[in-house]
Amino acid sequence: MFFKAHGKAPETSLNFWFLMFAATLAVEFLMTTIFLLHIANPVANVWGFGFPFLFILPGLPIIAPFWGLLAILCGSAPMLKSYSNMNSTMVLVNYPLTIFMLIWQSEPPLYLAIVILLLLNKVTLSWFGSKVRQHFVNPTFAKNQLKMRDTLADMLAMAP
Repeated sequence: MFFKAHGKAPETSLNFWFLMFAATLAVEFLMTTIFLLHIANPVANVWGFGFPFLFILPGLPIIAPFWGLLAILCGSAPMLKSYSNMNSTMVLVNYPLTIFMLIWQSEPPLYLAIVILLLLNKVTLSWFGSKVRQHFVNPTFAKNQLKMRDTLADMLAMAP
């Protein structure tokens, strides 16, 4: 319910939406890197809670942030849509299984907090990403919306 599969293109202040999407994508890179370092040290974590995080959907937590960055660099709405689908798949599959393994193996709460923060970050990525994606689909939406409002206001002012 927290994931936006569709969005409305932003009417004003595109810089805000782009900045927030870039910030959440940067947090995604940072949190994923931190969690991957915790998985790699000690190596025994790879076969514990690292397995559902990395290997249930092979490599998706590593590929997805890079795919999102590439989508932004290319300005591709279909790539952003597939990035959104990757994120929602990880929230539905990888993260719950990783949380289950962390609780089952009685791992430190820090690991659980990182996964929960990753999950919440995916929600914000979905929110800002839907606006950015819709801008890429229809980049003139804001200008057209403004022109239509002005035209409608002029028509209503001329009406008796």
